[in-house]
Amino acid sequence: MVVNLQQLVFIPSNTEFSPLGPVDIQLSAGQWLAVFGGNGSGKSTLAQLLCGWFPELLTGKLDGVAEVLSQPISNNHLAALSSQRQLVQQAPQLQLSGCGFSVEQEIAFGPENLGLPEEQIRQRVYDAMRLTHSERLRDRHPNSLSGGEAQRVVIACALAMQPKLLLLDEAFSRLTPKATQTMLLNLKQYSQQTGCSVILFERNQLPAISFCEQLMLLAHGKVIASHDKTRVFTAAQPTINMPDAWRVLGHLMKQNHWQAALPTDDNALLNAFKDYHDSR
Repeated sequence: MVVNLQQLVFIPSNTEFSPLGPVDIQLSAGQWLAVFGGNGSGKSTLAQLLCGWFPELLTGKLDGVAEVLSQPISNNHLAALSSQRQLVQQAPQLQLSGCGFSVEQEIAFGPENLGLPEEQIRQRVYDAMRLTHSERLRDRHPNSLSGGEAQRVVIACALAMQPKLLLLDEAFSRLTPKATQTMLLNLKQYSQQTGCSVILFERNQLPAISFCEQLMLLAHGKVIASHDKTRVFTAAQPTINMPDAWRVLGHLMKQNHWQAALPTDDNALLNAFKDYHDSR
């Protein structure tokens, strides 16, 4: 089990943040989970807990069962976890090391600190750039990158560490919808090949329904809905950003006018609307 949370409750020392929990998550190798929520929902706190910030960077009281990669998260030491867990957050420029004079050097920085052989480092950098379509940025200085380019590079840096758990906290906010779709397709293929588990933390719908086996909705630190995709989708309507067509679908579901299965993507939604219209 990659993530095992049972009745996890976290009360931050900083009273500006709401308590989190209880939260239950069981995530196996290679599985994907999407955690939806707006500002102040607790999704970033959950991401930081899973990444290993507690107790060194994230202080507070922790109760319940909380294990990541079979290790209690109360025994975390960040330096020892970097090869197993990687967190990519919304502001990419804040996650650049500042130690590289090119994108290639930036991506190599993490594997170099693992003491890997030079040939292995080069291969990891090449694979990470290919997965994120950042090859053309190889010789650019990290400080010269646009927001979207920097997000690609930061994700590449995380992939170069070959983690067993990849946490993406609004990590596509600077990318176009098409670029996001392509990135997710590449990450899904990578996950299937390596067994890396992925958790998306989002306030946008994204194509998460088609990529994730599990969904969860957080609000003010509480789990509003989980597991059942239809229930999570309908409960998330007031909270997360989604295209108008999907909001119409949510309205039809709430009014019990929609009996078909939840569509998995935009094309499936369009076809479902056509079938719905023809049946009226």
